[in-house]
Amino acid sequence: MTEQLASREAQALRSLLEALDPGAGPQDLQALVHLVNWLRPDAATRPYRPHGRLPELFALLEADPSLMAHVQAYLARLLSQLRIKHTLAELGILANESLGQTIKARLAQRLLPAQVDEDTFQHVLGVVFHQSEDHVWLTRLPAELQAHCIGPFGAGDLLRPAIRHLRHETLNALDLLSLRVAALGVETEFTRCLNASDLAASPFVEQWMELRTWLNEAQAPETAEAPPANHLEVLLSQCAQMLKKARAQAALQGTSVKLSGILIRLAQSLARMQTLLQLLGAFKLDDRPAQLVHFLAELVRHERHKHSIADVWAQWTDAIALRVTEHASQSAEKYVTETRSEYWQMAKAAMGAGVVIAFLSLFKAKVAAWHVPPLWEAVLFSLNYGLGFVLIHWLHFTIATKQPAMTAARIAAAIDSVDGRLRSLDAVVELVVQVARTQFVAIWGNVIPAFVTATAVAWGVQALWGSSAVALAKSEVMLHELHPVLSWALPHAAIAGVFLFLTGLITGYCDNLSLYHRLSDRLRKVPWLRRWLGVVKAGRLADYMGRNAGALAGNFLFGCMLGSAGFIGLLLGLPIDIRHITFAAANMAYALQAQQYAVLWADVAWVGAGVLLIGLVNLMVSFSLAFYTALKSRGVSRREVFRLVRPLWNRFRRRPMDWVYPSAGEIREGN
Repeated sequence: MTEQLASREAQALRSLLEALDPGAGPQDLQALVHLVNWLRPDAATRPYRPHGRLPELFALLEADPSLMAHVQAYLARLLSQLRIKHTLAELGILANESLGQTIKARLAQRLLPAQVDEDTFQHVLGVVFHQSEDHVWLTRLPAELQAHCIGPFGAGDLLRPAIRHLRHETLNALDLLSLRVAALGVETEFTRCLNASDLAASPFVEQWMELRTWLNEAQAPETAEAPPANHLEVLLSQCAQMLKKARAQAALQGTSVKLSGILIRLAQSLARMQTLLQLLGAFKLDDRPAQLVHFLAELVRHERHKHSIADVWAQWTDAIALRVTEHASQSAEKYVTETRSEYWQMAKAAMGAGVVIAFLSLFKAKVAAWHVPPLWEAVLFSLNYGLGFVLIHWLHFTIATKQPAMTAARIAAAIDSVDGRLRSLDAVVELVVQVARTQFVAIWGNVIPAFVTATAVAWGVQALWGSSAVALAKSEVMLHELHPVLSWALPHAAIAGVFLFLTGLITGYCDNLSLYHRLSDRLRKVPWLRRWLGVVKAGRLADYMGRNAGALAGNFLFGCMLGSAGFIGLLLGLPIDIRHITFAAANMAYALQAQQYAVLWADVAWVGAGVLLIGLVNLMVSFSLAFYTALKSRGVSRREVFRLVRPLWNRFRRRPMDWVYPSAGEIREGN
């Protein structure tokens, strides 16, 4: 039975190979498509044929020279008619467009795909390898099959014209890539990042001139093999070093969307040049068949994802997110306490914020009592929150729920290392412990003063004016909104957590833009500001804005997000709103006083639990989103994060109090 099955499969394979018409061109690929479909691993054949039927193909061709010649003739004619250089030089490399233009173009392509010329290599890749996972099984082919992919097909006189054509197209693709690398290397944004003024000595320009000299030698008719390109290899290595330096400078000086695009295109173009030169034999390469198969798989993957908006979004945003999260992690230094003095300083800063938020909560309740039109109510809510948060920052106070978005980036920065592996497990564990206790003291430093202050203000208003700070009906609504089961308190807390995460990104991005555009230097040169404040005060203001632009923008916009959430929900007809633990604690105090504490203890317990759960959701959502973004932007392996679980548990088991209060040993270390 097995022999009969093998015989039928061999006959079917022979029929498919004989159907390849050596006279057919790129317009007729059906026979090749049927062959690849038959060879491709699928759900039915994968258990006992993990690499499809490729071994049977190679065995049959080696056993039948006439059939091998037939297949070679087909491939020779097909490859000789294809235009290949633009596929090699452009497929998988970002176009010279802005992020918005790229997304717009890809969206248009998804809705109405553009016509690809049938005589291009890209068209053949798209038609033949039409399955979304084709690049996966190509990459996973074992070494012996990879060698077969070019070994038998690369031999013989029939394929020599096609190989010469392929080599000629590859050389032309290198010329295009080299020219684009040179142009990107002298872009104003890029040279400004490197503080480079001597463009003539740029390795990006020199590599193009060296490549032109090498191409003249490689394209000579008498040259059968590509000559070595040792000096070109050195220049490309210098270009890679300059690119690495530019990324480091961008971390210090800030980056822009345009600069991020230039860095991405440069990295992709340099990597493609390296690959093509290795395949041509100009650079040393140990296993050329494997490199060729992996390069084919890479082109197939890019062809299958050429209209993917998610891919291009990830490429651009990961580059920017790394800069943003780096600035956020630097801002998070003040949210990590090592000594008891720092711990109590954080407690005082959090208590100050709790006092201010108690008044902000009362102002919001008063504005709601005015019953102004929804739009103006949202504006007033936003100004109340936004200006209040700016005041908190100006007074050097701390809002606890803003910390996770910052400290997540700080932890991710500690995890980051070569190839995404931890540099020091103990150091990361210690950092997590410090962050946890800082978060603990900040939360209670916000919540308790907010509750106590709100209670005192409510009784003060009652004593002075004879009425409660909030109306009785409003107090019932406020208590109901904090119930964790009977209201939308927890989903609304999750929305607030998303806003807290966005605040961290906004803060980091604005700090990045402040550095990139040299905000402090530009403010110093504003004529009317110098006339109004004087040179010295204008300089102080410029320095302050340079250091705090991100924090001020983040705080104000966070307030605007909180204040406008309900209005957006009203417009959309959706139950969208926010719940924030510190405001929830203050609202609870005002509502209980308005009820004259005539509330069942069970209801008080439910509301108190709601306040705590709101805080937990605030922190978990904002930290999770920020941590994921920071890890993704740094390319850190998820496995490294799971490696922290056991050491963290062991640390908690040995010294649980360290998670809420610094030990004496840490004081001695800090001193």
